[in-house]
Amino acid sequence: MAGEFQSSTFTGRAVELRRLDALLERAGQGSPQVVLVAGDAGVGKTRLLLALADRARQRGTRVLMGASVELGDIGFAYLPVVDALRELADDPEEARLLTGAAMTAPALGRLLPGIEPARPAGDSLDQLQVLDAVRAVLVGLAERSPVALVLEDLHWADRATRDLIAFLARTLRAGRVTLVVSYRSDELHRRHPLRPLLAELVRLPAVERLELAPFTRAELAEHLEAIAGAPLAAEQVEGIHARSEGNPFYAEQLLAAGAGDAHVELPPTLVEVLLARVQGLSEPAQQVLRVAAVAGRRVHHRLLAAVAGQPEAELEQGLHEAVGAGVLATDVATGGYAFRHALLQEAVYGDLLPGERVRLHAAYARLLAADPDGAAAELAHHCLASHDLVGALAASVRAAEEAEAVLAPADALRHLSAALRVWERVPDPVAVSGIDRIELTLRAAAAASAAGEHQRAASLAQDVARAAEAAEDPAQAARAHERRGVYLFDAGRIEEALDARAQAVELVPAEPPTRLRARVTAAMAQALVNARRRDDARSWCDEALAAARGAGSADEEADVLITLGMIEQYHDPAKARTLFAAARAQAVGAGNLEIELRAVYDDAEVGKQLGDLASAGAGFDDGAELARRSGLGWSRFGIYMRREQLAVRYLTGDWDGCERLLGAVPELVTTLAAAQVAVQGLGVLVARARPAAPARLRQLAGLAGADPFLDRDVAVWEAELAGWQGDLERARSAIRRGLAAADAVEIFDQALEGAWVAMNGLSVEADRAEQARAARDTATLADATAAGRALLERVRADAEQAPRAGLAHDVHVRGRLAKAEAEWTRLQGRSDPARWQAAVEAFSYGNVYAVARCQWRLAEALAGGGDRERATAAARAAHATATRLGSAPLREALEALARRGRLDLGVVLPAQRTLAGLTPRELEVLRLLVEGRSNRQIAEQLFISAKTASVHVTNLLSKLGVHSRLEAAAMARRLGLEQPAGLES
Repeated sequence: MAGEFQSSTFTGRAVELRRLDALLERAGQGSPQVVLVAGDAGVGKTRLLLALADRARQRGTRVLMGASVELGDIGFAYLPVVDALRELADDPEEARLLTGAAMTAPALGRLLPGIEPARPAGDSLDQLQVLDAVRAVLVGLAERSPVALVLEDLHWADRATRDLIAFLARTLRAGRVTLVVSYRSDELHRRHPLRPLLAELVRLPAVERLELAPFTRAELAEHLEAIAGAPLAAEQVEGIHARSEGNPFYAEQLLAAGAGDAHVELPPTLVEVLLARVQGLSEPAQQVLRVAAVAGRRVHHRLLAAVAGQPEAELEQGLHEAVGAGVLATDVATGGYAFRHALLQEAVYGDLLPGERVRLHAAYARLLAADPDGAAAELAHHCLASHDLVGALAASVRAAEEAEAVLAPADALRHLSAALRVWERVPDPVAVSGIDRIELTLRAAAAASAAGEHQRAASLAQDVARAAEAAEDPAQAARAHERRGVYLFDAGRIEEALDARAQAVELVPAEPPTRLRARVTAAMAQALVNARRRDDARSWCDEALAAARGAGSADEEADVLITLGMIEQYHDPAKARTLFAAARAQAVGAGNLEIELRAVYDDAEVGKQLGDLASAGAGFDDGAELARRSGLGWSRFGIYMRREQLAVRYLTGDWDGCERLLGAVPELVTTLAAAQVAVQGLGVLVARARPAAPARLRQLAGLAGADPFLDRDVAVWEAELAGWQGDLERARSAIRRGLAAADAVEIFDQALEGAWVAMNGLSVEADRAEQARAARDTATLADATAAGRALLERVRADAEQAPRAGLAHDVHVRGRLAKAEAEWTRLQGRSDPARWQAAVEAFSYGNVYAVARCQWRLAEALAGGGDRERATAAARAAHATATRLGSAPLREALEALARRGRLDLGVVLPAQRTLAGLTPRELEVLRLLVEGRSNRQIAEQLFISAKTASVHVTNLLSKLGVHSRLEAAAMARRLGLEQPAGLES
């Protein structure tokens, strides 16, 4: 199925193409293959087969393609085969083969224009002769080259074509032939003539069936971006994927119509395609479909029968017809039916008259309301659609309670929002819903926060505060402001969070001591800690502790203990961890999960700062599991735990574990919460050169501006990826964005992470300086030096502030400073082994990958100084780590270093390509000549003397038969000599 709004770039289907490539390979070795490619209309069968044809032609296979048309058994016999064989008439030798086949099968000659039959028709064995003649043509062609016969749309094929395919599948025993046929699986009703043939073919050992599934979210995103020519908003991709269910043709039509939003009507062309299948059915079947469409994608038989009101025999007839036509599918597990595709339901529903919709929705609502076990969410939907706002309000509140009971905050938020939208239009809404509007809104804010929508949560809490103040209810207003402060902090708006908590404190009197006073004062203390006003925070902690104990509130006391631990962690980390442990025990006793999670997180975070990665990892794992069991996996602390689980695994080198955890993140990241988790796994994807890394970077970059932490992290990983790819300008640009994002962070401890960005920026500038020296580019060298100096000063300044901020114990700060100092020496052209050794030691608290990268540069510096023994030891250690981690870019860089410096890594290195009889060392010299290096620069790069470099240059000029360095470089380029991947970093 084709459409005008398509991309010329083939995307997705990598697994399917590999399977088809393997079949072509087997056929090329003389073992005929038959492939059945199945899939719904629009799923991409034609694009896959066109891509296969291109690949087959590239490997020397003769490809013949034909297609059936929608004429069925009354159509032209052998139409797709004739369509394919016509191509042979253009080649004289192939045409002679056809003529020879027609000599024994006159009917074949009559089918093909320009090929005369040898004798008149009338032989009763004509069909068998045609079948065998086609087989003979294919086998004959295969003697010249492998042959692939591709026949599309077998569901429309005539009887003769089906007979031919059955014949070929049974009789092709030898020859380099591949037969590929495609058909629409959604067209095969129960009595379709293709069904018996398929049942027969799949039993044959040489026949393989390939079912094309819809695109995944990631595949569809890549496909749509190729069409649009630019990245698309994650929400738009998510909306199109939800409506198209991954069907590429449907998705293309939705994109063309701008219908990513579920509220945008389907484009007319797509509606026509979808309804064409429905309009060919009888009126009873269409009536059943109209009733079913109002229920949604799925409907239980009991409900459908009750609403339809048709005689049982008529209902069953309509259902049989709809199921047989592939519009509905039976669901044995639920005793109901489902539309084969969501857009079919949309199209049928959209074709209903407005009054018809309201009447049918009201009928469903009456039935569901009478069922005590009915789903409240379904009832709310039908009430809203039938304009029963009273019923919609009551059902929405009950649906939210049901969602909360199964720990589904996003669903609860949706239902609570629906209740708020109809609140003003319902008489006496409190009596109807059993809750007042302020409590309803606070529940919606809590659900938004638990679902990771912190900005929305803060806005809802602000609505409550205004309403409570207008109603002169200071206690309710205080609760709202306190909650707003939490949500604003989670959204990264630190100063606004402090203001909100200050407002809460002003609204609650200090005497008598109450839980509310304890809560708002504890929240104020926490906000002051985040604002670096620790002395003020301690005073508020004292007051909060007294209020909590005076009110007998164990969970509020636990909350204050955590805040005291936050203060102590800057000066006495051990004492802080003791406070966190006590707070957790008290929270468990009080049954307060949120405070328990906070205690677990803060304790593990201090362990991470101290370099105690084992206890930190165990703490984050414990917290993540606790959040998951409680349905808070995407709440504030659920997200924190997930992020740090990934971060610790990255540091300790448990990269397989890191990728397993990433599997829980949605494939297409559309929310800030998911992005904040996904970004922590990017380091592994980049370092392992995973194909998914660039796509994930594009997704996350699409959320730029939503969170400075996210922007900072995305920028650093983009810079690393660009660095490995040799694109230093892109890497520089990413570092600039990362520094700007770090400057936008209000939390002081996190602001120090700017040093991490600057350290990585120094690596980029050192690479630029090395390239500039090789090219004698003094302007670029000066620019890299100036930029590097500014970055070094940023790292030094942040490191100097760390002790004053109480972070002298933070091992990460020390590691960044040590590496930055080492990179500075490399940038200056005098890479210092002592500095690199210091960096190795600074990261040895457990940062496995950072140690290996520093060992790489240490080996390089030692080799440059002639200390081959120590260089070999450092390179071996780094290479072993890179191999274990699966970091191909680092491993290849170390292998390139080993070749240049003649270092023994203790393993057999991958063979290098040879050229004109050059030795591996001469090949290295030639690569450097291509870069325009002088003899002195070649000597420095290969850690040899200038005299030895000169001898190598002379020898390779002689072997290549050229007279100058320029001629040698030109010859190398003509022969396709490329720089090794390791040198690009």
